[in-house]
Amino acid sequence: MIFQTLDDKSDCVGIYYNKELHFDLASLPAGLTKTWKYVSYLRDYGEIDYAEIYLEGRKPSEVLPEYLKEDWEDVSQKLTAVTRSLRLSKVNLDENCIYDLTPTRFLIETCEIKNRMTEYIIKNLGKPQRYSYLLKVRQMLDDIAERPLKINRKVLNSYMSAASSKTQYHKLASASPKIFYNQFGTKTGRLTTTPDSFPLLTLKKSLRRIIEPRNDLFVEFDFNGAEVRVMLGLLGKEQPSGDVHDFHNAEVFGNHYTREEVKTAFFAWLYGSKSKKIKEYGKVLETFYNKEKILGKYWDGTTVRTPLKKHIPDVDEHHALNYIVQSTCAELTLLQALKIDYFLRSRKYRSRIAAIIHDSVIIDFCKDETHIIPEIFKLMSSTMFGTFGVNVSRGPNLGALRKESEYA
Repeated sequence: MIFQTLDDKSDCVGIYYNKELHFDLASLPAGLTKTWKYVSYLRDYGEIDYAEIYLEGRKPSEVLPEYLKEDWEDVSQKLTAVTRSLRLSKVNLDENCIYDLTPTRFLIETCEIKNRMTEYIIKNLGKPQRYSYLLKVRQMLDDIAERPLKINRKVLNSYMSAASSKTQYHKLASASPKIFYNQFGTKTGRLTTTPDSFPLLTLKKSLRRIIEPRNDLFVEFDFNGAEVRVMLGLLGKEQPSGDVHDFHNAEVFGNHYTREEVKTAFFAWLYGSKSKKIKEYGKVLETFYNKEKILGKYWDGTTVRTPLKKHIPDVDEHHALNYIVQSTCAELTLLQALKIDYFLRSRKYRSRIAAIIHDSVIIDFCKDETHIIPEIFKLMSSTMFGTFGVNVSRGPNLGALRKESEYA
């Protein structure tokens, strides 16, 4: 049976099915199987197909027939107008259920159109090969969004006096304290945040100290040289136990450069810099990394197909290696985060993932649970490409994380 949810928030349970609105999840019938979008209160309900995940980041207008596209555009414009008017009226949408502020007739009209869209997409697009993985990532990211960040307003206000920080100050002061990730925001699968999210991924490091744990402390698990280790893994090479850039310097460059020079050279080469100096470094790196072997296995001349079965179309040779490595690296981080998330949830720990920032997973820890840090370290470091080096840092806020162990 097709149904639609009326709000994304876990404490705003509302569902439309069988041409009626219902607001009690416990009384819902069995057999609800298809809807437009995943929301957190459906996690344990049962097997449900979510049309939005079938799209894998495409816009509905790219796949819908004209008659549905026109209906959806009309409803979308009305939804935008309703949301805008509520914001102008200074209604806090984080603290109110949208269905309490919207005419019932409009809710029903919207849900009926979503029903038709859901039916069409699920019937005509076919279930993505990676549906289970994509859904698990969506569930984890929505759980993160359900846990608001704790913002120290006193520390934030202290930035107001700095002219260089005033623009960002005003944005942060009015921003939602929640992180709304977009798992389809980039070609490679690297996470972005939505416009209404707290801008964590673009937040200056100097401003991160405004974010404090809701429990007792933050602990960050960060891959050491993730892109380098992915390259080694793609070629079937053994993972070094120490710092990968020191490894490069010793094994590839004969210790003729500084660590920072070697690090800069690797990323410039990977991302396709054409400077004369980088070309010299690149010739040396290519004696160790068989670029053609990787391209031959994961790029057919137009489409990248990563080891994690992600397809990236319309990729030229200049970007192919970068996309293979960056995509694999981004999704590898998400896979490790999924393992950590399941470990914490299944054992009913109060510590939870607070954020994922590029190649790191940040956990809001309870002090009496820090004994599990070694177990989480093992989960993070054990990858499909062997044991990765992981840096572990902890601190009283996100801007004061101090490294306590590395590469182990």
